[in-house]
Amino acid sequence: MKVILMITTTIISVFLIRLLLMGGLAKLLSFDSQRTEVYKDTDITHYQWYIGKNAKKEYADKWGMDESIFPESITDNMNGLDYKMVYYNPWDAQYLSYLVVEYDDTSYEEEIQRLEQYDSKEYKGYFGARGFRDKYQLLAIEVDPDHGLIYALEEENNQIIYVELIFCNYFYDIDYQDEIDIQYLPIGFDATPDNEYRQKRLNR
Repeated sequence: MKVILMITTTIISVFLIRLLLMGGLAKLLSFDSQRTEVYKDTDITHYQWYIGKNAKKEYADKWGMDESIFPESITDNMNGLDYKMVYYNPWDAQYLSYLVVEYDDTSYEEEIQRLEQYDSKEYKGYFGARGFRDKYQLLAIEVDPDHGLIYALEEENNQIIYVELIFCNYFYDIDYQDEIDIQYLPIGFDATPDNEYRQKRLNR
């Protein structure tokens, strides 16, 4: 009887210890996630820190996605009108960048040709995307069914908008709609944690 009691007590003790440890671990994970800050940079002179072959280590490989739609660097023939890079990595790295450039006539035509030669992927249906607003023409787009979209949009006045939306597990942890003009996003795009596309992918 004593042996049975000792075994039962031991099992209960082990169970309680494991429960406490798991709870402590969960709190630790939650605490660490809360401490991780969203990093933002709007200084276009830092562009090459985050994009292209000279990017810093943590930005050099964004889940294997091809960033070549974006310009390799900011050159003299480019008038950078707006730029932003957002990085968040509580556990899985997430990136959001956009660049708005105005080109001179010759450079604009050259860039249009470069982008139109890109091997664009079919994007409709991914992350709820249904198309883009009428004032934009899609020039090139890269799609990863797990990690997001990279694309370039043609606008009037020799302007091109470059956007990358890169995340993990089909959603952003950041409030991405606060970080970018929603006009730049695909119509229907949804990368919130409970998005329908994510639910379908997880339930395959």
